[in-house]
Amino acid sequence: MVDKEDKYKDEEEELTQVRSIIKHLNEENPSRESSREVVVRADGSKVVRVRKKRRVMLSARDVQRRGRKRMVQGLLILLFMLAALVFVLFYRMSVMSSSAYLADRQVELQQRWGAESIRVEGAGLEGTKLRLEILEAKFPESCMIERVELFGVSADVELSSFFVNRLKGDELKVERALLVLRHGASMQMPKQQGESMWRFRRVNCDSLTVQFQNEKEGPLQIRNAQAYMYYPHANRFTNVVMLSSGVLDIKGWKTVNITESKVMLSAEGIEDFSLKGTTDSAADVPEQRRTRISFAGRIAPGASFAGPYSVESDNMSLADFTKGRFEEFLTARTSAQSQGKISDKATITLAVEQEEPTFNGEFHLRNICLSAFPALQAITEHIEPARRRLYNPLTMQRGYVVLREQDGELSLEIPAAGMEERDLASLKGKIVLNPANELTGELHYGIPMLLARAEYPDGRPDPIFQQHGEWAILQTRVSGVGTLPADDMAEVEARAAIARRERPARIPFHELNLDKLTEQLKAGKELEIFDTPAGDGQGQQKPSSSNPFEMEEDPFAPTTPF
Repeated sequence: MVDKEDKYKDEEEELTQVRSIIKHLNEENPSRESSREVVVRADGSKVVRVRKKRRVMLSARDVQRRGRKRMVQGLLILLFMLAALVFVLFYRMSVMSSSAYLADRQVELQQRWGAESIRVEGAGLEGTKLRLEILEAKFPESCMIERVELFGVSADVELSSFFVNRLKGDELKVERALLVLRHGASMQMPKQQGESMWRFRRVNCDSLTVQFQNEKEGPLQIRNAQAYMYYPHANRFTNVVMLSSGVLDIKGWKTVNITESKVMLSAEGIEDFSLKGTTDSAADVPEQRRTRISFAGRIAPGASFAGPYSVESDNMSLADFTKGRFEEFLTARTSAQSQGKISDKATITLAVEQEEPTFNGEFHLRNICLSAFPALQAITEHIEPARRRLYNPLTMQRGYVVLREQDGELSLEIPAAGMEERDLASLKGKIVLNPANELTGELHYGIPMLLARAEYPDGRPDPIFQQHGEWAILQTRVSGVGTLPADDMAEVEARAAIARRERPARIPFHELNLDKLTEQLKAGKELEIFDTPAGDGQGQQKPSSSNPFEMEEDPFAPTTPF
């Protein structure tokens, strides 16, 4: 009996100790306040009564049970939200797939594009797939764009579209697009406002055609171009159109196969554009024979679509830019000069009022060949036989000309130093062809002074030449017609014949030691034209001037030098 009492007594003591420890812990770690209030006693004194949450010691099992309970509650809330989200999604999909919704978006698109009317056929939204068979927009008379037609429009729509009430996605695909412009209208873009029917990051078009109302009257046409459009700015009123293929037909000129093009369109006009292509009809043309042409420019609001625009070409015939009007006596291939964006030294104005485009400005050339003028035959008589093949016709490697066309009159100017090839020839002048195809102007031919000076013992050139620095210049007036050019060499020769009477006898080429003469000129020595001794009856004389290279005025030169 005593043993049982002692046992119960020990258990009560242990329980008391545990309770004491718990109480002690609670006193050292007071619970968090749950509320605080001011209480007024009956005697008027005030005390602050604080209610605290009671701290309860939980076992590991209690903690696990509470954790599972909270997880289940969270999953239930998540499932509820997901169900609500799915319900809203399917509801919005059904609403946005309805004809009423698409009709509302059609009105918004018309407002956004500033169109007079919008026609949509075969519109539908199945799940996240958007499809439009035909979308046609017509614009007011004040706009340069008459209408836009899109065929086979499709896209994958993002799910977020159904929550923001706006069709959104990464890419909008168009099978075929047609852009029709008004003939003769100045640049005026449609006034864009409001929201668009969709918001896609880019637009891909398999086949883009740009033409005027009347294809035959329009200054250009773009056919079967593969286009890509994106929006560089958040406002979406500016977009960039890239063309990677297609054909550019320029009225009255050549067809250009597009290799690369970039157009930046703003809400007002074309901020800038660049287009590169080739006039080759075959794709397998060797690299050294491949033609290249580039156009660049901008069209400000209210400006004419005709241009002018910058142009640069490579390996194309000069006749392509002069309507072939100088081809009978001057041929050359163009040479590109820029390494980046082309300059505005050469321009093209499209054929809006006329039948053909107009090219003006500076064109760099190579493989230049001048022929058909009588002056070239006269020059070869003063060149040693071994070099005559270089002058009849005259062939030069590099140079440039300046073209000007106005009121049907076409001029080709070769500026000073525009064509100079050391130890061969120089050429400058201006040739004008009027609408009646009549030639006027002047050409100044230059050959190295060494060649012209070697013919006479006094070291002076033949009287048909004027001495000018290192060149002996022959000045001629151009006449005749474009297909049969002529010059005044008969008059020049007649005047020179009179001057030759007062000059020493001309030395035959077979008696000249040109190698020795060349060495002497390079060394800066006095001229020793041929190897016969002085006083041999050949009429050899020293130059009257101490400087045989000194420029002397020619009394027989043309009265109106260029």
